[in-house]
Amino acid sequence: MNGDKLLEKMHGLKSVFDEKESELTGLDREIGDGDHGVNMKRGFSAVHEKVSGGTAPEVLKQTGMTLMSSIGGASGPLYGFSFVKMSDVAKEDIDKENLMEMLDVFADTVASKGKVEGGEKTMYDVISKSAELLKESGALKLDDLQALAQETEDMIATKGRAAYFKEQSKGTIDPGAQSAVYIIHALGEGME
Repeated sequence: MNGDKLLEKMHGLKSVFDEKESELTGLDREIGDGDHGVNMKRGFSAVHEKVSGGTAPEVLKQTGMTLMSSIGGASGPLYGFSFVKMSDVAKEDIDKENLMEMLDVFADTVASKGKVEGGEKTMYDVISKSAELLKESGALKLDDLQALAQETEDMIATKGRAAYFKEQSKGTIDPGAQSAVYIIHALGEGME
């Protein structure tokens, strides 16, 4: 996947988040402040508008900088900084091996910036397992990624705003885990 293909995927996330805004907002209303859908839509609308191309690492870096400056809450810095860090390891032409490396960096960045680990009902629960999923199944299928997000439904949140809901946070998919599904699916789509 070269810079042009990656740009197409990043621009394509605008319509994904346009479509999924109410779903993500609904999830966030259950266990957060109800703005995740709006934030993700705003962020990827800005990416569509401002990220103009270049090599794959350049597209990742521009995407990260744009997300950091346009998404509020915890998601902006976490996603934004992760894209910038992924740009450090991305090759000009991203293959499956390189994508696995990028996903590991994505997971490590979210873990250190967000001070999270697995099982805490966050975006990390999807991101941290995606490289392994790619390694095992050879693809990042939407259904498989969705199954990872689904696992957060039975978890009790211990991080972020959702942690205030304690036991009541059970029964809802984490909104960040759900948005991570769409981002990782876009990164891995068509990667054989």
